[in-house]
Amino acid sequence: MAGRPKSNDQKRCERVRDHEEAMAYAIQLYREDEGKPKDQRRGLRVVCRQVEEKMMKEKKYVTLNHVTLKRRLEGGKSCQQANEESQGWLTREEEETVVKYCLELAERGFPLTHHMLKCHVDTLLLAQLGSTFSQDGVGKKWTDRFLNRHSNRLHKYWSSSLDTNRGRASAIDKYHIEQNCIWAADETGFQPGEG
Repeated sequence: MAGRPKSNDQKRCERVRDHEEAMAYAIQLYREDEGKPKDQRRGLRVVCRQVEEKMMKEKKYVTLNHVTLKRRLEGGKSCQQANEESQGWLTREEEETVVKYCLELAERGFPLTHHMLKCHVDTLLLAQLGSTFSQDGVGKKWTDRFLNRHSNRLHKYWSSSLDTNRGRASAIDKYHIEQNCIWAADETGFQPGEG
C-alpha cells in the first residue's frame, strides 16, 4: 500500500540532509588529496563534479558550489549549523535525548502529543535557563519543526490501544523477569501460573 506524500517541509529537510551529506563527502575527498603532490591533486570544481555524479547515481540530485566547499574547508559552517547555534533552543545532544524520550514513551504505549512535547521541552529549558527563558515557551510551531527535523525517527500517528499481553511479554523478555517475580493478576483476577 502506498504511503502519504511528503510535505514541502519534509522534502526541504531531505534536500538539506542530502546536500550536507554530499558536502561532507566532498570535504573528505579534498582532504585525502592534500597529502599528494600538487600535480596529482583534484581541484575544488573537479571534486564537486565527482561528488554530484556519485550522488546522482544514488538518485540524490544535489549541486555543490566550489566556493562553498572552499569556505567549509576553511572552517565555515552551513546555514543549518549556524542557525542551530544562534537560534536553537536545544543543542544536538539535548534534541537527541528528547527524541529518545519520545521513542521510549511511545514504546511503552504513551506517545506524546504536541502539547505534551512542548510542555516537556519547556520544563527542561526553564530548569536550564531559568528566568531568561521566554514565558510563552518554545513557540507554537516548534513541535512541528522538531518533528520535521527528526522525521526519519519520529512520526505523527493516531494512537491505538496497546495489547496488554504483548506489552507485558515484551517487558518480561526485555528485562529478564523471572516468573516468581511477577505479582500481577490477569483480567479474571488470577495470578499467572496459578489455577
